[in-house]
This record gives sequence, C-alpha cells and structure tokens, in this order.
Amino acid sequence: MSNIDAEKKASKFVLSSTNSELALAEKAVPTIREFRHKAEIPMLVLGIILTLLAAIVCIYLVFDGETLSDFGTGILIGLAAPLILFFGIRWTYWNTITNAVEVTPIQFPEVYKIYQEITQKMGFVVEGESINRRPRLYITNGNGVMNAFASKCQVRKGYVVMHSDIVDVGYIHGDWGFIRFVLAHELGHIKCGHVDLWRSIMQPITMALFLEPTVTRAQEYTADRVACYFAPEGGKGMIHLYCGKHLGHKVNLDEYFESVSKHQNSFWVRVVNFFSSHAVGFRRMAALKEAETKGWDVHGKML
Repeated sequence: MSNIDAEKKASKFVLSSTNSELALAEKAVPTIREFRHKAEIPMLVLGIILTLLAAIVCIYLVFDGETLSDFGTGILIGLAAPLILFFGIRWTYWNTITNAVEVTPIQFPEVYKIYQEITQKMGFVVEGESINRRPRLYITNGNGVMNAFASKCQVRKGYVVMHSDIVDVGYIHGDWGFIRFVLAHELGHIKCGHVDLWRSIMQPITMALFLEPTVTRAQEYTADRVACYFAPEGGKGMIHLYCGKHLGHKVNLDEYFESVSKHQNSFWVRVVNFFSSHAVGFRRMAALKEAETKGWDVHGKML
C-alpha cells in the first residue's frame, strides 16, 4: 500500500472540528516567547550564569596548578556534556525505539491522524533537517506507568514517545481530547527548545544547587501552555495521570477542585512542589482549570 493510500485510509478517522479549533485557525499563533512560562527564561539565565562561573573557577584552578576536588572534576565532566550527549542521544534513541512501535498512517491510524493535524498547526514540516521537521512518534509498553516524553534522536531532530497506558485512554474510553493534549504538550517541548543539547550543559550545576526541578517545572508549564492553545478541550483529561487510565473519566472534577482549594496554600504543598520536576497535581490541574475559562495564557504557580 502506498503512503498516499495509507493517508486516505487514515483520513476516515478525522475528528469533527470544535469551536476552539475554528477560532485557532482564524488568529495568529503566539510566538515561542509568548508561550514560555514567566519563570522559564529567568531560570535559564540563572543556570547559564552559574555554569559560566563554575567554568571560570575550574579553568582558574587548572591553570593555577591546584588539584581539583571531586566536585570540580564532576563539573568539568559536565561541561563536556555536548560531546557525551552526541553519542548518548543516539544510544538512547535506538534503545527506545527498538522496544516500541512507530505510529504511522496504518499503525494506530487514529493516533496518527491526531498527531498529523497537531504538527501541521504547530508548523512542523514533513521533510527537512531542521528541528522543525515533524518528529517521529512511538508507542511503548508503559507497564502501568502513564507517561510520555520528547527527546532528541539527532542534533537537529526530535522524537516523541507515548506509554501505551496513556493511549489506552483513547482506545478504551474514547477520550481522544486527552491524547491530543498530551501530544501537543510533548511537541511543545520540542518547539520551545526544551530538548536542545545546550540546556543539558547546565544540569550539573542546577542539580548540584537543587535548582534543576525548578528549571524543569517551568518548562513543563510552558509545554502545558502550548497544549492549552492547540488542544484546549483535553486539559482536564490530565486527571488520568493522578488516578489512573480507567478511573479518570469517573472523577467528579468539582469535588476534586474543592479539595484542591482547601490545600492550595498549604506549606507542605509548596515544599513538595518546589522539589518536583513537574508541578504537583493540585497546582497543575488548577492552572488547567483556569485556562479553560481564561484561555491558554495562564501561568501556573511555581511554589
């Protein structure tokens, strides 16, 4: 079967357009800068400054003839991250996809059609060598874990992986809005440069200073903002992440948010959220609920 025939076969799974999608087509798409959470750039700038300072100190110690501590040696190794990652991303990519199934017009056509629509709206192209080339999409066995992630397969190319337990929500419970939101979120990571290799150079420093969760949390909020723009109808479906693929659609959301409101200013909620790479469910779901009425331009709480 040719790709053209396969595309035609997959087209029967086109979902009906929603009012939000029609509105999306009538206005200019926000820039990447506009999509970013307000904390993302400040945290990146801080990470870059701290990394440069660490590099200067290490270089000074080397030329001064001093013996580097284990910490300093670790920093130097971290600064060599681009070279290490050049090989690491290839190994990780092949280790992942050889244990997964690629989504194509024939393989999981329902998922492929949604993915195709979103990538087109987000400006990804079918061919090319830039980061704007449409990433390949894979589904792997989640073994009960509901997760999805975006990463690099080459310096200028990315890919997206979804755990089967997330895709089950679409096939078993028919919640394709949730699938659309997750895909838009992961593509948002690629579009906003969160998988760029240079960001990994900062990780030894930000991890050593316990700042890495905050950097990542800001990026996750950014990806959610992208998803709220391109797939606004699926935001609340993220409740599946907190109670499972089979119970998510049974949750009384009004009751859930009542619980959130009782604890949203708790000291311990703030502490747990600070050390989390993703905003805790109370924070994340509150932001998604707000975006449902105010639009995508909502900044979730960092603390």
